[in-house]
Amino acid sequence: MKILAVTYGGGHVALIAPVAKELMRRGHDVTVLGLTTAGSYLKGQGISSIGFKDLLEPSNREAYEIGCRLAQDLDNGGPVSKEETIAYLGLCYQDLVVRMGEKVAASKYAQKGRQAFLPIGVMELVMGRFKPDVVFATNSPRAEQAAILVAGKYGIPSVCAVDLFALQEVQWIGKPGYASKVCVLNEAVRHMLLAYGRKEGEIIVTGNPAFDRLQQDEIRAAGVRLSHERGWNDGLVTLLWASQVEPERHPFAPLRGDPTLPRKIEAVLRHFVQGIQGFRLVVRYHPSEKIEFVEQYGVTFSPTAESLHALLHAVDGVVVTASTVGLEASIIGKPVVSVDCSIFTADAPYSKMGISHGVPTLDELPGAILRLHKQGQFAKFPSDDTDGKALNVVVNTSATQKVVNVIESLLKHYEDC
Repeated sequence: MKILAVTYGGGHVALIAPVAKELMRRGHDVTVLGLTTAGSYLKGQGISSIGFKDLLEPSNREAYEIGCRLAQDLDNGGPVSKEETIAYLGLCYQDLVVRMGEKVAASKYAQKGRQAFLPIGVMELVMGRFKPDVVFATNSPRAEQAAILVAGKYGIPSVCAVDLFALQEVQWIGKPGYASKVCVLNEAVRHMLLAYGRKEGEIIVTGNPAFDRLQQDEIRAAGVRLSHERGWNDGLVTLLWASQVEPERHPFAPLRGDPTLPRKIEAVLRHFVQGIQGFRLVVRYHPSEKIEFVEQYGVTFSPTAESLHALLHAVDGVVVTASTVGLEASIIGKPVVSVDCSIFTADAPYSKMGISHGVPTLDELPGAILRLHKQGQFAKFPSDDTDGKALNVVVNTSATQKVVNVIESLLKHYEDC
């Protein structure tokens, strides 16, 4: 059967790629439309893809000239080719003009840039050219959203896979009829979409295929080796503080942050391991943080060159504000404590989503850690039968296989019809 996958780069293509590989392994004809940085990622994964440059007909001089004009001030030194950038901007802007008119299109683009795009016409061209039996995309807006909408318009079954919590995307994914099936991270996201009016059978908890690599045997083994090499198998509870930048202003919301919050959390944790026997602290700074690590008894450092995934398997628990490291830790069954006074807490509501044990203030952080310890949560190397029920996430199962099964169920349904 013919499957069209549409994806942007970053976390979206990391979700799509393993699913595309498995579909191909099962014998399906998969075409991947890789947008922006997705093309280079897919190439690195050994997956062939097409881009907007392959959709721009030589006869469409108007879109080409629009693209050249819009791309002239952009840096051409990145992973996206100039040809792809021209085609993407030109075709999307041309579609905007067709749908809204010259004046409105110019105003929308001036205000929002690429966020103004919803290339319905381009996706109609794609559907006509490739005639897919199923369309597969993530929760990303613009082209991926347009692909799902056009699939619905023409009666083509579609699957939307949500990478994280869909807190903004729920505005369109929550609408009845958007995608035949929606694959989500956990029960909390499923319930949110149901509350917006989606039907029970449309929302399926699969997990995120991008995180399947966390469960690979070689990653687990690397964690065991790291624990032994660093001497963390001595009976002490090893806590990881996964730091991240806390800006003074939120990039999108009218919120003010405390740039010193990460250092305050680190100070509380350093004091905790000094005063409470049986614990050690591992400090890992975000790559964008320019912090000099200070040596202290009971506190060790994890450089960014050290495998993060192996580190997560090597430690016994993780403390975060809103870092994705917290989600990754919970997926492999590690207890997570989130400090819920970050400027980004609302964007990554781990405690509300059942992923972390949240504390609203720094004063409550030591007590939360001690409670988890008393409950026996900090077990070294959780057994393979860990089901993650306490953290409300899908663990020790292949999200890739689950998403593929959802896609194949649509293929079978429409084949039977």
